[in-house]
Amino acid sequence: MKKGILSVSIGSVLYYLNIRQKRWALLISLMLLFSSLLDVFGLASIIPIIKIASKPEIVTTNKYLSVVYSGLGFSSIRNFLLFLIISVFIFFILKNLFILLVNYIQQKFIANVTVKIIDMQYAKYYQLPFWHFNNLGSSKILNHVNTTPDLYCSFLLQPLFVLFSEFMIISFIVIGVAIYQPILFLILAVILGPTTYLIYSSLESKSRELGERMDDLRPKTFSLLHDSYMGFVDLKLSEKQEIFQKRYLSIVKEYADLKAIVQLLKAIPTKIIETIAILGIVLIFMYSLFISNHTENILTLLGLFVAAAYRLMPSINRILNSLMSLKGHQFTLENLKIYRDTHQHLEESIQQKNINFNNSIVFDNISYSFPDGKDLILKDISLEVSRGEKIGFIGSSGAGKTTLMNILLRFYKENSGSIMVDGIPLVDDNLKAWRKLLGYVRQDVFIMEGNILENITLGEKNVDYDRLYRSIEQASLKDYIDKLPQGLLTLVGEQGSKLSGGQKQRMGIARALYKKAEILVFDEATSALDNETEREVTEAIKKLSDTDITLFIVAHRITTLKDCDRIYEIKNGRLVGQHQYKDIFKSIM
Repeated sequence: MKKGILSVSIGSVLYYLNIRQKRWALLISLMLLFSSLLDVFGLASIIPIIKIASKPEIVTTNKYLSVVYSGLGFSSIRNFLLFLIISVFIFFILKNLFILLVNYIQQKFIANVTVKIIDMQYAKYYQLPFWHFNNLGSSKILNHVNTTPDLYCSFLLQPLFVLFSEFMIISFIVIGVAIYQPILFLILAVILGPTTYLIYSSLESKSRELGERMDDLRPKTFSLLHDSYMGFVDLKLSEKQEIFQKRYLSIVKEYADLKAIVQLLKAIPTKIIETIAILGIVLIFMYSLFISNHTENILTLLGLFVAAAYRLMPSINRILNSLMSLKGHQFTLENLKIYRDTHQHLEESIQQKNINFNNSIVFDNISYSFPDGKDLILKDISLEVSRGEKIGFIGSSGAGKTTLMNILLRFYKENSGSIMVDGIPLVDDNLKAWRKLLGYVRQDVFIMEGNILENITLGEKNVDYDRLYRSIEQASLKDYIDKLPQGLLTLVGEQGSKLSGGQKQRMGIARALYKKAEILVFDEATSALDNETEREVTEAIKKLSDTDITLFIVAHRITTLKDCDRIYEIKNGRLVGQHQYKDIFKSIM
């Protein structure tokens, strides 16, 4: 099972690292290997000090120590021992400084990989078909884009480095002990080996269970906070805020309780291994007192055991915590893999072609059903629109008007039929060029938290101010902006909280015009407005009649369609009529 977790985890890391990052990962691994050697050498450097402290005469009898002793010109064993202690101390300082440097490089590397995966996640979800994107929901997407990459790198990538470095340290120490002191090796193997295995076996399934449950709770906290904020007015008026507060706090409390259990599981191995280490000391005493005839070796054996355990215990603990971290965060692999293989970089992988709109758009027998639905939402829709025409659509809710516009915008793809632009079908390889021609103004216009300039240009740095002012004029926003003390730099608040409904709609129109859209789609853009505000927006739309921009207007209110060349009626997914505004107006009067 461990091998399975490691192989899957390493495979995922190799997928996300580019060539340069793989080289850095290899370099960091080599630096960690060298750090492990320094750690083992530091442990080994304590052995001569222990031996000299217990048997000072060994300085003259040991061939290696005697060479160093005489070669450095010492005449006092005490001074030689002091020299060794100071040398080891300086070595430990330099060793630890180097290890800190390696740790810093490792953390920088992990941070860079985190940013890269966040970038990949952001791009990946923008490549999803509109239907799949909506089905996932904003809370889950926020969790997968913003939180999952950090969890993946902190609790899966980093533990792999820890496993590598600590495994190398343990290997070097165990091999050294086995060669130098077989009895001590046997004691360590009997005591620490089974203990490590039993600890991991008992905790690994619980770690995965806790990790998956915590991952389930994170999106719920985002969702409840979002609903609580967006529903501020309604919840206040109905005095239901306490219900949402209790729901949120119950999830937060469960998450905090699970986090506390996770911290407890991390602490358990340390305490168990410490207890087992004390048992090892007891066994050494018992061995020296009742089995061995050389009780004078007890100090050396005990010192070696304490030195080895001192370095092995943290390594074993880190290995156990790393294995549990890998087990507990396997869900991050699933979160990162969602739609990865089938949709990542879909548009970028297709060679894009140009498309021009000079004459007409033809809807040729368009039929459509949702991916998870059986019934057709649209059935054999056929119509032709010439460049510069203003086309209206009416029909009851659910008739298929918005779905038809989403097919035109290429957020949905027709089951059968096609859309022809100047005789060329709209397909994946001209998708980007087509969308450059489109502007979209819907009922809930997207307004980001920023100023008016940023919202019209969508954050563009090199602003074309001539085009900007023309767009503002055509969208009937000039008078409003001229009265503002800060003009274009006026902040609009979160989701346009400082704007009226009509101002939002007109800002959406200005945005489309600044983009130089040749086709504008209005989807229920005035349905939520009062009569006066609707009149203002309708005036802005009327100004577009003097241009060659093609308009598609979906509306409930007939008055919004006053300047349309033709009005199509859609019922139960079918095109059932073509009308003129004056005829419809007469029929409802």
